[in-house]
Amino acid sequence: FDENALLQRYDKASVMIGVLPIGRPEPGAERMAAFFWSLKPADAESVRAAGLDAWKARVVSLWPECAAFTDQIESFEQLSLARYGHHTMRQPIGRRLAVIGDAAHSTSPQLGQGANMALLDAAALSHALARAGSVDAALEGYAKARRWHVRIFQALSLAFTPFYQSDSVALPSIRDRLVATIAKIPPAPQLLASMVAGTVVDPFRRIGLQEAGWPDRAAG
Repeated sequence: FDENALLQRYDKASVMIGVLPIGRPEPGAERMAAFFWSLKPADAESVRAAGLDAWKARVVSLWPECAAFTDQIESFEQLSLARYGHHTMRQPIGRRLAVIGDAAHSTSPQLGQGANMALLDAAALSHALARAGSVDAALEGYAKARRWHVRIFQALSLAFTPFYQSDSVALPSIRDRLVATIAKIPPAPQLLASMVAGTVVDPFRRIGLQEAGWPDRAAG
């Protein structure tokens, strides 16, 4: 497995297996990875009822190399059922209250922007509090500054999720054939890169930040 990249394997959109490098828990420790298997929460009990060996055999039949991970699992108790849903608060603020991150705008993890969105929310709130004359004005400023970036990425995630996690047969076929071809034709690569980087809509200017000049920093 690539130690620097997320790897996933699909069977249409009904099966998704993933291996995500997560670094070391402490200096000098072994490098670790998160291993995940996607399923509908309603199906979790039927998977348990069929037994651990049956689940392992299913995983390995689709991706034999994953035996390196399944061999370490001796009980379903070693696995966590992570549920997620799509939800966006109309107003992520209340009386002397600001809501940030997944609590304000939860979605599927297809675009990988959950942590980034939460950090941008925190930066926007900090900037608004520093500039506004009152808490109420700061909260209004925070909500306004994040509104369009959040809504556009929520819409993109909602639109793309069925291509990767659903019972559809047609959408995965489009994903594997049409999208795979278009993705190689400019400006599609640049657009896709901006989507997974969270910059389809500028997330910085409205919250008082400026994007870092990463090439310059790398050179320095």
